[in-house]
Parts: sequence; structure tokens; C-alpha cells
Amino acid sequence: MTPLLWENIVLAKPYFDRAGLIVACEGARPIGFVHAGFGTTDDNSALDFTSGTICQLLTLPHPQQPTTALELLSAGEDYLRKRGAKTIHAGCAYPLNPFYLGLYGSCDVPGVLASDLAARELFSAGGYVEGPQRLLLHRTISNFKPPITGQLLQVKRKFQATHVGEVMPQNWWDNCVWSNAVWQRFHLAARESVEPVISATFWEIQPLSQGWGVRTVGLVSIDDTPEAREAGLTTFLLSESLRMLAEDHVAQFEVQCAPDDTSLLAILKQLGLAEYDRGALLVKRA
Repeated sequence: MTPLLWENIVLAKPYFDRAGLIVACEGARPIGFVHAGFGTTDDNSALDFTSGTICQLLTLPHPQQPTTALELLSAGEDYLRKRGAKTIHAGCAYPLNPFYLGLYGSCDVPGVLASDLAARELFSAGGYVEGPQRLLLHRTISNFKPPITGQLLQVKRKFQATHVGEVMPQNWWDNCVWSNAVWQRFHLAARESVEPVISATFWEIQPLSQGWGVRTVGLVSIDDTPEAREAGLTTFLLSESLRMLAEDHVAQFEVQCAPDDTSLLAILKQLGLAEYDRGALLVKRA
């Protein structure tokens, strides 16, 4: 972490409110902080002040660390209520994902990681329970070889995957959240057509991949249909995208997926991805 990263990923967001960043001090020495904020409206055009979240809470080792953490949590909740929050969450995950993309989680902010035991214990003590889950999956792609099946060979004869290049988010919220990311899009089109049938969007995860020491891309989104998945089009597009990314010296691939998205999970496992963690947006009990 550097001051410049902190500025770009947190302080520079147009909706950053310094009243939501609360620091605990022992004399002049900071010993912890809580950062609370809000998510987006349904049309991704403004903040939704009816639903807030504890975006991050960290404390230094200290004799009063548990008490300090709970007091910071209470202070963050008070800030959210004063701004109008009717429901309070913990962790960042869409639509409550205003900060910390690239600093926590993987290809997206996943709520609170199951492996983040200290945070899970703190929020449980504060009255939070688990909400919507996300699975975190990954694999190395430096030696990636596309799967070969009869269905995929038929798709390959009729369709072609193309790297379109950089694209921009299409709404205010995504432009704010992903302001430091570069989106790369791949299309799948019939060989006799230029109109895409489906598409997939990726980004190079920074600064997390720099910290991992491995050049890593993450899946932002897939624009497809259930029919495309059943026909093998989604599998073919992702495998061709990974092949092209590996040729560009990308070494690792990260994906997040809802546990109930069984069709996407089956495709990801066919491509060799494995689950290594889980995240969840926690919610405060009424």
C-alpha cells in the first residue's frame, strides 16, 4: 500500500465522505479505522442512502484491540444510520461495492472472505449474519490448453473468438468503481458475420496481482444466454480468451461466481478452475 494507491482507490472516488472514515487513536498514534459507505441505486446512477455497508475495518495489535474494533464498528454503524441507512451490511459486494476493488478479494470485491477469520469473528460479535455468497475460483493459464470435445470442435468450425480491445463501462457507478481498471473484451461471432453472439470482459487485477507476484486477469462479466452455454459457445469463448491471454504472458485467471449459478460453475470446472475461498456480504440483524 502506498499513499498514491490509497488516494486512487479510496479517497479519489467522487462519493467519498470523510465523515465515513473514522480513526481510533491512542494519543497521537492511530491504532485502527473503520470506513463506511453506500452502494448504488437500481439504475446505477446515484448513491442509495437507504442501504449502507462497513467497507473496511482494521485495527493494530493492541491490548484493547477487541474493544477498539467493536467501538469502531459501532461508530461506522452510527454514521450510516445518520445518513439514512435502513439496512446495514459488512463487506463490499455489488451493489454495495463503493471502495477497495483491487485491494481485497480477487477479480471483484467479494463481501467478507471466509478465510478472513478475524473479520468474520468481529462481525459475528457485532450481530451480523451471512448474506449472499460468492465463490472464488482460479487456475494458472501459462500452460493453458483449450479442452477438446466433439461439441467444441463443432463450435470452432462455425464461430471465431476475437479480442476487441479496451472498452469503457456504460454507467456512472461502474465508471466510479472501476476507474483504475482497464477492461478488455472478447467477442464470439459466426465466421461469416461480424456481429457478436456473446462476449466476455476481463481486467488485469491491480494492485493485488502485483502483490501476488503473478500477472493475473479476472473476469468482469459474461454477456451470454443459457442457450449459448448449453451449445458450448460460452465454454469456447472463455477457452479461446484464456489461450490469447496466455499468449500475452498472463499467468493466472480469477473468477467469482454465485454458488447457485450451476451452468457457469460447470463451465469453469471444465476449464480447470478450482474453488479456493468464499466471500459473503454480511447483514446486520434487525
